[in-house]
Amino acid sequence: MKRKHRRAFTLVEVTIALAILAMVTGSIYAVLRGTIAEAAELQDSQARQQQIDGLIELCRRSFRMLPAQTVLEGRVRQDQGKYLPEIIFRNAPEIMSWDQAEDLNAITVLGLRPQLGGLFSLGLLRVSQPQDVSQDPLEGTQDSDWVILMPDIVQLSWRYYDPGSNSWMDALPQGSQRPLAVEMTLKLTGERDPRVLVFWVVPVVKQAAGAQQGAVPGEGNL
Repeated sequence: MKRKHRRAFTLVEVTIALAILAMVTGSIYAVLRGTIAEAAELQDSQARQQQIDGLIELCRRSFRMLPAQTVLEGRVRQDQGKYLPEIIFRNAPEIMSWDQAEDLNAITVLGLRPQLGGLFSLGLLRVSQPQDVSQDPLEGTQDSDWVILMPDIVQLSWRYYDPGSNSWMDALPQGSQRPLAVEMTLKLTGERDPRVLVFWVVPVVKQAAGAQQGAVPGEGNL
């Protein structure tokens, strides 16, 4: 009786099979890597949008709920060759506060901060009112004192709508009339065009008539 011999795989067949397996595995890995990268990018985009929405809502509510005694000051401070726009809130200890205010003389500063790589961050600082009103409230503060609200900013600027002259101002000196609106121009990394947002400012009683003169020019009024 003849015995049947089972034919074994040749070296060429094994090599071809391994090559096909490697190609299939590589294709699956590439698809999975692309899917994971897209999911991570989408998650980062959603988190970024949440940051933007949170910042816009914080500014909108803060400007609309300013107490009558609050004094605004808008300036651009120069630091190591960089121009950093800032808004200073005086006599408003709880404005933009993340906890209950204990220092009733606290000053809140919303300002741009230098970031590594040439970009900027928007930060929030709370300091005590200096005894000398003319003293810069940022004097003696450190970077660690700031709470970062929005990183990776390419451009940020503020303008203030003066109801008396019906015009926009690039700065708001201390003691000026409260603006009717504040305009923020914000450009983030990855964006081609800047966002232009206008926040209405609650008027004091003596400015109520001026607030009825008309709408503030511009788009994106909030």
